[in-house]
Amino acid sequence: MLHRQLRNALEEIFGTSFVSEALANAPIAQIVLYERREDFKKAVLGFQRINFRDEHTAYAATMERELGIALICSLLDNDTRELVSELGLNYL
Repeated sequence: MLHRQLRNALEEIFGTSFVSEALANAPIAQIVLYERREDFKKAVLGFQRINFRDEHTAYAATMERELGIALICSLLDNDTRELVSELGLNYL
């Protein structure tokens, strides 16, 4: 249930097609986690500090495509979530 609610919220913020595209491109997310940890961390922390949906949507619109994919997959894709844990990216 929580997974569905999270996906629905991300679809409202990023758009349904982008969330589907992101989940189909989980390897891109994993490359970002390995090669751009600091950029990923900044993107996640920036996203987390926002409280309102319209602010999330505006933030998502300015986010680099690859970082958006990584953010979505870190929340919804099991393999990417496991990698986040393995790499100790505990700020999620």
